[in-house]
Amino acid sequence: MKYDVVVIGAGASGMMAAIQAAKKGSGEGKGGCIRVALLEVLARPGKKILATGNGKCNLTNYKLDDSCYHTDSGSVADIMGVISRFDSEAVTGFFRDEGMLVRDRDGYVYPYSEQAASVLDCLRQCLLKYGVELVCGCEIASVKKNGDEFVISGNIRDIEAENRRAEAKKNSGKKDGKKAGGDRNDKAKNVACGKERDVAQPVRLSCTAGRLIVATGSAAGGVCDQGTGTAGKQIGNTQGNDKSNSVLGYDIARSFGHHIIKPLPALVALGCEESFFKEISGVRAKGGIRLLIDGRCVASDIGELQLTDNGISGIPVFQVSRYAVAALDAGKGRVQAELDFMPEYGEKELIEYIDKIKADMCNTGKSCEMIKKGSMPSLADILTGLVNKKLMNLFVKLSGGQTESLVGIIKHFKVTVINSKGIISAQVCRGGVRLDEVDTETMESKLCHGLYFCGEVLDVDGCCGGYNLQWAWSSGYIAGAMRK
Repeated sequence: MKYDVVVIGAGASGMMAAIQAAKKGSGEGKGGCIRVALLEVLARPGKKILATGNGKCNLTNYKLDDSCYHTDSGSVADIMGVISRFDSEAVTGFFRDEGMLVRDRDGYVYPYSEQAASVLDCLRQCLLKYGVELVCGCEIASVKKNGDEFVISGNIRDIEAENRRAEAKKNSGKKDGKKAGGDRNDKAKNVACGKERDVAQPVRLSCTAGRLIVATGSAAGGVCDQGTGTAGKQIGNTQGNDKSNSVLGYDIARSFGHHIIKPLPALVALGCEESFFKEISGVRAKGGIRLLIDGRCVASDIGELQLTDNGISGIPVFQVSRYAVAALDAGKGRVQAELDFMPEYGEKELIEYIDKIKADMCNTGKSCEMIKKGSMPSLADILTGLVNKKLMNLFVKLSGGQTESLVGIIKHFKVTVINSKGIISAQVCRGGVRLDEVDTETMESKLCHGLYFCGEVLDVDGCCGGYNLQWAWSSGYIAGAMRK
């Protein structure tokens, strides 16, 4: 099949790129002549969109500046140049024009319904409206260039039928239930045994295009192991056995001479070595975090901290995690997180307050009577108005009840970071296709004419808060425009 444009990867950036390419060729949908294909490995497009913002989809942020983005192979100025050409106002305008209103929560922008499905439904309607040919279940085995054309080959699987067959096989091993379910169970057994055909054989994929847009995402979120992105077969040489390096987009880039900055987890929970985390697991508390490398603060943030049975999580932890992971990967320096559970209060103020509370308890007649009855409250009980009781119990134990030591722990609770939850659990990756090998005016490769990149496959990562989706929309929009 011959196309003008093929986009690989039907995530946020890929769908935006395909829509923009089709709109450009169709005169905003009024009788177009450009054929655009959007290839996706999963059964449906946009799966990761549904998981963003806890299912609400924080699709952009009105507070955009250069502190929100990072790259190890280009300049933040280049990133902001891309953002400025299709910024948050343009993004919300695009969705409004296509039938979806938004809700502004202090700069954080959500669909008005606060349902991520609304964003995906809007994009899918746009694919239909502008004539994009969406092909799901694509396993791409080869991407080559023959003259001025890209040649893409592989297989197209009927994933939903395969899932039905797997479910039928699973059910066939169970004993028949009630008689009313007998026919259904018999059919399941027949499907599982191949007596009833429920799965089509893979269809050969073979297409060509003058322009190829790679929007495969990264290894974050389980691209390789859990199928939440466009993985596919390795089509180039990968580096070692690290699955994060075998994402299809990286392999395509390598096959055309591009270099990959090692992908590492970003926006991810961190694991710590201290054993006491099991005592405070499940606690959520507003606080600050300072990430220390050999005692030097390299990043900080404030917000809701979450304590797990083996470490720390929450948005503030995510925001500093890229630096922790990089230091751990390099094996250089001791990585610590210093948590402040009462950031609004100074140490002197807290010491005076706690000493006063302790003195008040000791100077009342009630305390003597309570001691006699064996019901004297503990120091942790007295101070539970300061922090969570689980935390205060631990802090009192670690400090021995000494006021200055206790306040030092509340304000400077240091833990040693030893790992992260890994690339599968990360919201995004740092690393990817080198940004300085791409013309950010057009998102076209500097090494191969007609090859474009957009979204998270590139060495760009943003902070929590809609910034990574904004990068997806902006880079996808520019790649799809294919300006010369």
